[in-house]
Amino acid sequence: MLSQVVAPSSSTQTVTATADGANVSVVVPAGAFGNTTVNLVVTEPTLSDLTSTLSALGLGGSTLATGVGVEVVDAATGQPLTGTFAQPLTVTITSSGITSASKVIEFPTSGSPFVDSSAEVVSGKAVVQVSSDPGFAVATPTSASVPAATSPVTGKDFLPVGIAGGVLVVGGAALIVASERRRHA
Repeated sequence: MLSQVVAPSSSTQTVTATADGANVSVVVPAGAFGNTTVNLVVTEPTLSDLTSTLSALGLGGSTLATGVGVEVVDAATGQPLTGTFAQPLTVTITSSGITSASKVIEFPTSGSPFVDSSAEVVSGKAVVQVSSDPGFAVATPTSASVPAATSPVTGKDFLPVGIAGGVLVVGGAALIVASERRRHA
């Protein structure tokens, strides 16, 4: 868990942390919290508590690669900042467990978890724009590949090989028929 004070500023600020083995970067644009000084807290959820959500969201067969919480607390009152931020924050989660097929699940402070279809996901990284203080988990489909299996080869021209194979099969069948006729004659 990391907690960093973010004061009102006329420039963009970046908070970095490590959570659940992932590197996390939260970019806070100027004026995101108005004139309020906040504590930006990056937390780690207990992933085992979140796994039941996968099936409910149609992500059965996936595992949770990592999880990150982003909490914004009013520094003066110690209470979570409610409502929508004036400017969205950009949260970047970097982890080797993230693949281009991964999905970002958002766990809002109120409401049900959902797959964030606007998240940008590439191998090793997920980027999410947020306007309130949710938690996130990144679900990665489990691979059904067989270790040390051969890879399919594509791009080979089948026509010459197919014609040659067809000629051999037809020729072999003709020889068998001719041989059987001679034997019975």
